[in-house]
Parts: sequence; C-alpha cells; structure tokens
Amino acid sequence: MKIFTIVIVIIIGILFNPLFSQEFVDLKNGEDAHISGFLVSYSVVKKETKKDSDLYRLTATVTNQSAHYMRIFDVAPESFLEVPQNALAYFQFTNATGKALSATAAYFYPRPKYLKVSYKCKKCPPIAKDEDPYEHFTESVIIGVEFNSGATISNAYHIRVPEGEEPTVRVMIY
Repeated sequence: MKIFTIVIVIIIGILFNPLFSQEFVDLKNGEDAHISGFLVSYSVVKKETKKDSDLYRLTATVTNQSAHYMRIFDVAPESFLEVPQNALAYFQFTNATGKALSATAAYFYPRPKYLKVSYKCKKCPPIAKDEDPYEHFTESVIIGVEFNSGATISNAYHIRVPEGEEPTVRVMIY
C-alpha cells in the first residue's frame, strides 16, 4: 500500500509539474525574445580586462507587448517591497563570477498601483454639519502592481566573467 501511494504521488507530480513551473529561456546578445507577451533582450559592451576576468556593462530590457499586466494584492501593504515574489522577470547571468561587487542576477519589478481611500477621522478638526466626513481625509494605499502595455523597463549592470568568455544570460518571466 505504501509503494502504491508513493507511485501515485510521483505520477501526479510529473503530470502537474509543467502546469505550474516557469522555464528559463536562453538569450543571445542583441537579439529579442518573445516570452508570454513580453519582449526581453540584453546587450553587452566590454569595458576592461583585469585580474583574469573581463568586465562588461550589460543592459537588460523588458517590454510589455500584450495587454496591461496587473496583479491585485489580497491585503494592501504599507510599502511596496522589491522581493522575488513581487518580481516580473528574473535575469540570471550564468557565467558571472560576482567578483568586485559585480552582478550575478537581476530582478525586474512592475510599478506599484496606488488607490486613494477616504476615511473618517475620530480626532480630526471639526467640519461643517452639511459636509461629508469621508471626503476630507484620504490616504493612498498600494492595491497591487501594474506594467502597462507598451511600457519598457531597462537596467544596466556591471558583470565580471572569466577572461576570454562572453556573458551568457537566461531569463524567466513570472
């Protein structure tokens, strides 16, 4: 019975894994790749060679070519945190060494989406009797993130790779 249960769990895992997993896509220097409605690319320029490694300036770009991307949060956070859970894309520089504070990976984040919310204040200055108490006091809260159609995010990074090699980059869109 134990073996049968283990086999069933493994089979279900194999069947459902492609539905939930994201895959990395290898990119080539200067070439665009279309992934899930986004156009992603990178370009590199060699800056110098020092101590058995080459220093490159890498510019990575993500452009939204489909409809507006929007994700609404269940609970409005007080501030938008740039953590991997909120990322839009993840670039990985596979042969980067990370020496001298150079980058080995990069996350791209969409802009936070704000909404003004009216509220009634208990200890606020008095207002006229015919005025609505909810119209005077407002607060901006983050309700989610957005990346509009046609918008572009681009960042530059300094990366070091072993001497004689060119940077290799792969990307995953969440």
